[in-house]
Amino acid sequence: MTDEQHNKYIAFTFLAHGGFQLLMMLLVGIVLSLASPFPSRPGDPGPPMEFFAVFFGVMLFVQTIFTIPSFVAAYALLKRKSWARVASIIAGVLSAMHVPVGTAACVYAMWFFFGENWKSVYSHTAKFDDGYREHLQLMERQPWTDTSAQEFKFEETRNTTPPDWR
Repeated sequence: MTDEQHNKYIAFTFLAHGGFQLLMMLLVGIVLSLASPFPSRPGDPGPPMEFFAVFFGVMLFVQTIFTIPSFVAAYALLKRKSWARVASIIAGVLSAMHVPVGTAACVYAMWFFFGENWKSVYSHTAKFDDGYREHLQLMERQPWTDTSAQEFKFEETRNTTPPDWR
């Protein structure tokens, strides 16, 4: 399997994860809307509809936070954007807890983007990344040698009289 195919399949796994999350959000919304008019015991008025509206609003917000990155990463992967690697790593981390589809998308994306395979698909980004790493390696400190350590030795001076603090 080529690296381009891996890239495309990772995008499809993120689309599947996002679609699965939207489906679950829709099903929970349907269940909440059907459950709200039914009282727990006959004669009780049941919980107020506002409770279900607030609960559904919070659930919608949290699910959106976990779903949107998957769609953004899938778009970036399919269009081969320069920021697709970063978007996929973020989407993979956020989707990891959603077993089984999100976990599969996370593992597949991490395997591809933390390895060397992504460099053949995103050659323009890989060249920048390699150049940046070379620049960082040049900036690293050189190990101390005996001659360079001798240049920075200071003579120890002892003051035997205490300072006057008056």
